Amino acid sequence: FWLDPVRMQAAAKAVEAALAQADPAHADDYAANLDTLNATLTDLNTSYSTGLGHCERTTFVTSHAAFGYLADRYGLTQASISGVDPESEPSPAELAEVKKIVESTGTTTIFTEELVSPTTAQAIAAETGAGTDVLSPLESKPESGDYTDAMTTNLDRLKVALACQ
Repeated sequence: FWLDPVRMQAAAKAVEAALAQADPAHADDYAANLDTLNATLTDLNTSYSTGLGHCERTTFVTSHAAFGYLADRYGLTQASISGVDPESEPSPAELAEVKKIVESTGTTTIFTEELVSPTTAQAIAAETGAGTDVLSPLESKPESGDYTDAMTTNLDRLKVALACQ
């Protein structure tokens, strides 16, 4: 859910409420921090909505199905090589299906991620003429920056891969 800024706002509100109840002496601080975070997440949502609003393609291919909430929020379709479990090996039929999706949608980029071997994604890319790039599922601390920086990098990479205007 954390790849969807709108869902993150709902989660942040619940966390703020729990912290304010557990530590009423600092409730005003939690409320102020929530306001700041909400403004950041609203800006991020606007950037995604605008940035992904007019794209040549709407399907993106990932090494595993970590981007469903993001895809749903912005009207995209995610196709994944290994399903929800990034460590599972896809069957030959699943690989053939992904290749078919890459070819039928004009996919130019297959996304890998930091914590999973890119070998299968690179093989499919080589067989279909697509390239590869990294899309962070934010399952670990970003290599540099923070959540907003990683989400902005993801947006930039999706815009290129989907040929967005």
